[in-house]
Amino acid sequence: MSSPHPAAVRHHALKLMAQGRSVKDVAQDLGLPEQTVYRWHRTSISQSRLRQAHARIEKLEGEIAVCRQVINLMREVVPPKGDTK
Repeated sequence: MSSPHPAAVRHHALKLMAQGRSVKDVAQDLGLPEQTVYRWHRTSISQSRLRQAHARIEKLEGEIAVCRQVINLMREVVPPKGDTK
């Protein structure tokens, strides 16, 4: 379902809130229902957290890959415990 409000209006509302304006003030100034502005704000926060989580997952996956490489190198150099060749 598409929004009846242009994306530019949503962006402007979120920008005003990021500057410290209250949802009520932004809604009044832009002629929007408060519930709409609250929903945009909640969605914006959720999307931001999701982006942060994806970035963290990507970083951790990279660290895991490095650890696996180190483990594989160690297996080549250090004999297994109890191996008496």
